[in-house]
Amino acid sequence: MTFDVHRDLANQPAYRPSEAAHILALPKATVLAWCFGHDYLHREDGRRKRFKRVVEPADGKARLLSFANLCELHVLAVIRRHHGVTLPKVRTAIDYVRTQLGEPRPLASSRFRTNGVDLFVDYAGRLLNVSKQGQHALKGDFERALQRIEFGRSGGPVQLFPYTREAGVAGDQPRTVLVDPRRSFGRPVLASAFVRTEVINERFRAGDSIAEMAADYRVSPSDIEEALRFEQRQPRAA
Repeated sequence: MTFDVHRDLANQPAYRPSEAAHILALPKATVLAWCFGHDYLHREDGRRKRFKRVVEPADGKARLLSFANLCELHVLAVIRRHHGVTLPKVRTAIDYVRTQLGEPRPLASSRFRTNGVDLFVDYAGRLLNVSKQGQHALKGDFERALQRIEFGRSGGPVQLFPYTREAGVAGDQPRTVLVDPRRSFGRPVLASAFVRTEVINERFRAGDSIAEMAADYRVSPSDIEEALRFEQRQPRAA
């Protein structure tokens, strides 16, 4: 029997919602809602209703997410943060793309980058009555977000370069921090040295200087600064 090591690792339960929230600078409540859903009382009729999840978690019972889930959330946050597409319509558009591509996780597939984006933008644009200019902007944000995901030969994600600055996709950002399920158990590392960003942050809080750490790890001071920015970001609503 053969299997794809990258795809297997990418789909293993590995992250608590709080860890995923930190990596992606999202509120923990947002990650929980998008991946596990929640009950709520409808304001008009007072009835208890269910908010359906958008992302299928790797382990719903244990409430654990996979690396592929991280990539899905990374792309989903772009839609919500910059275009205000309502989640029911996002869910409908994702279901449409899933059907058209035949991919169970279209947001975490290389096929989404090649032709799924156009499918999503076109369908979401019709759902929302978005102008051509608005659709062009949405496609551009998608493309920038997907450029931060590296895909393997099987088409599944193998590396993610999460945003390190609060500006999100407002502009190009350095690919300094890496999340790779094959390294450090999938925890964020400095891409140029494979040292965990949390270690850099802990050393900085303990009094080690940026110059000292740059010398220790043989990287540039700007790499250390970017790792600190990543660890010290504040969650942004999506």
